[in-house]
Amino acid sequence: MADDDERLARPDGHRYDAPESDEDRRSKEWAYGALGLLFVVLMVLIVTGTVPIFPH
Repeated sequence: MADDDERLARPDGHRYDAPESDEDRRSKEWAYGALGLLFVVLMVLIVTGTVPIFPH
C-alpha cells in the first residue's frame, strides 16, 4: 500500500485525483442543469416583477 501512495504522490505534495466515472459526471451535469434552470426561472420572475427584490 505504501508503494501505491508513493506512486500517486506528485512532487508538489498533492495527490493524483482519479478521473470521474461517466455516471458521476452525468449526475453532476443533471444537477448543474437543474440549478441553472432554477436560476433562470428566478431571474425571469424578478425581471417581470412577480418576485420583488425591494418591496414597497
